[in-house]
Amino acid sequence: MRKSLAPLGLAALLLAAGGARAESLLDAPLAYSATRNVSVDGRAYTGTVHHIAGKERQEQELLGMHAVFILNGGATKGWLVVPALKSFVEFPFSPVMAMLASPILKKTALGNESVDGVATEKYRIHAVARDGTLADGIAWFDRRGVLMKLQGAVIAPHGHRTVIAMEVSQVVEAPQDAGLFAPPRNFTQLPAEALAPLLGAPPG
Repeated sequence: MRKSLAPLGLAALLLAAGGARAESLLDAPLAYSATRNVSVDGRAYTGTVHHIAGKERQEQELLGMHAVFILNGGATKGWLVVPALKSFVEFPFSPVMAMLASPILKKTALGNESVDGVATEKYRIHAVARDGTLADGIAWFDRRGVLMKLQGAVIAPHGHRTVIAMEVSQVVEAPQDAGLFAPPRNFTQLPAEALAPLLGAPPG
């Protein structure tokens, strides 16, 4: 299960919104919701995102089921919630996920550019986690700090490359319900292996 959850959680975090003045990819200071189109190794996903500083909720269809990723940068952990099963699993951030959520993440300014008619600042992200995983890409942030577009890749120490692309639209700046950023209290926490068959991975 860890082999199945890791790339999904990593993609979720790499695509998590940040701010042009924020130091990590989860630190955008505003609260908002948006529609987001994501591509992971050429497979496309469309869903919604809810964001507050340090936390993010991403909803999408995953292998025919409605799935929710909740990321907590301060706690360096996340949850995969499956509403149809009233269950969730918890997963720790991998080294590269923790690095992308860390205040020490470095971004190099590349200038200004328009994305779908919206003025943005363009940044290069190139960082190596403590286990040798490389995150490399380009991110476009609007003046509010919303990550409007991202193109990049995550390269594991053994050489496996995960290619990621993302664009957001219909951004609505508004307060978000705090309950969106934690698993429902009446849901059952399961070991990660319990959801492996549903996510197309062998148990263990």
